[in-house]
Amino acid sequence: MGTKVNIRQIAELSGTSASTVSRVLSGKQTGVQISQATREKILAVCRQLDYQPSVHAARLFSRQAKMIGFLHPGQTFIEDDNLARAMSGVYSRLHPAGYRCLPIVYDDLFVEDKEYLNLFKRQEVDALIVWGASEDTVWLDELHEEGKPFLLLANRFRTYPAVTCDQKRGVAAMVERGRACGARRFVYVNVGEGDSCQQRRKGFLESVQGCQAHIVSGGLRIADGFRAVEEILRLAPEAVVCGNDRLAIGVQKGLLEAGRRIPEDILVTGGDNIELSQYGPVPLTTFDQMAAPCARLGTDILLDHLQNEAPLRSELLSPKIHFRQSC
Repeated sequence: MGTKVNIRQIAELSGTSASTVSRVLSGKQTGVQISQATREKILAVCRQLDYQPSVHAARLFSRQAKMIGFLHPGQTFIEDDNLARAMSGVYSRLHPAGYRCLPIVYDDLFVEDKEYLNLFKRQEVDALIVWGASEDTVWLDELHEEGKPFLLLANRFRTYPAVTCDQKRGVAAMVERGRACGARRFVYVNVGEGDSCQQRRKGFLESVQGCQAHIVSGGLRIADGFRAVEEILRLAPEAVVCGNDRLAIGVQKGLLEAGRRIPEDILVTGGDNIELSQYGPVPLTTFDQMAAPCARLGTDILLDHLQNEAPLRSELLSPKIHFRQSC
């Protein structure tokens, strides 16, 4: 029955005008004052008739999609712990505010077709949250020039609004822990590129002043850490600071297979505080980059901008440190 009912019928049954019904169903605040009694009367008629308003009609009236696009790079998959935590944090804020989330992978085709702009032109989204921006996301410049609202998570890009964690502080805490345990020879297993990774590497280099330090190639996965062990053994460090927990777990596996004891012979630390960090060969000393809190705060900032025209801004959260048996 709901598909046969229109706004004019609801207006007639509720004793109001079609424009009043449209304003109530759109949920948009306008200069026209509508009493609570009138709203309840209209909604009661809708419930009685099982009427479900057209999303497209509501968008046309309110000029809002009530949808936030969540963009993440094509090379990153949902099993990434921080991506999953960030998405969960975004959802937890959008749903109570009456917004929905549209997850989108941004890849070469997405950029070539200028989908980042077309999403707004088709009125599919009101704003974008961009997770894991890199040096290649220059299309953000065009979004900025067009005045389209967006906010970055995990990685910063230029001076655009971003809510991130202090990655340098997290890695520095790992080095400080190693030094407190007596280590003076360090190896850093590099995690990759991008702002977050660069900040971690800088945190290592700045905090090992006065110590012997080397950087070896790593990657993102456990296997990358395992492959780095041969070079680590050649350098004979007292502590290995890994760019993330997956690398650290791979390093642990390689060191243990080579007969090294952790932490008696060598210290190992990670980063990200993934669930596996507590249950690996030796529970990891690590830091949490606060992906969910960053996402919640970022979403709040974006919603405040959409609903109250508050300016978009950047925030930097402190990491949470976890000391465990590996260091």
